[in-house]
Amino acid sequence: MPPPDPGFLLRVDLARPKRTPTLAQELALDHAMAARSTCPKCSRRYDFCLPLRTVGSCDPCAQGYEPTPGTYVLSPMPVAHRLAA
Repeated sequence: MPPPDPGFLLRVDLARPKRTPTLAQELALDHAMAARSTCPKCSRRYDFCLPLRTVGSCDPCAQGYEPTPGTYVLSPMPVAHRLAA
């Protein structure tokens, strides 16, 4: 006998709506993402996470070239990197 289809194991009528995060939680997530996506050498914030543990900076700083202006945002203040090891 084949196993039941997993789609039938979830009851939609018993599902509860997703909790919305508080403003403090959203602020904490924004700070964490800023720390992961801001280069410590040039202070450019990218739309993706940088390889800070392995390379230590963004690819343009590591390779020595100027990035395309549409790929980053200059942050007004330097971001303190407080990532857990």
